[in-house]
Amino acid sequence: MGNRFAHKLTIATLLGALILSACGIKGDLKTPPPLWGDKTQADKQSSEKQKHESNN
Repeated sequence: MGNRFAHKLTIATLLGALILSACGIKGDLKTPPPLWGDKTQADKQSSEKQKHESNN
């Protein structure tokens, strides 16, 4: 009887892992704008990062 429970638990765990692995954002993550502070500073950092990535 314990073997049957272990088998069901294993199947449930694998199924849950499969379902959760399909969730999420595909591709690169984008940094949201700042909630407070200097937005232009965040824009400068973003453009510098893009320039650095395009050079590689």
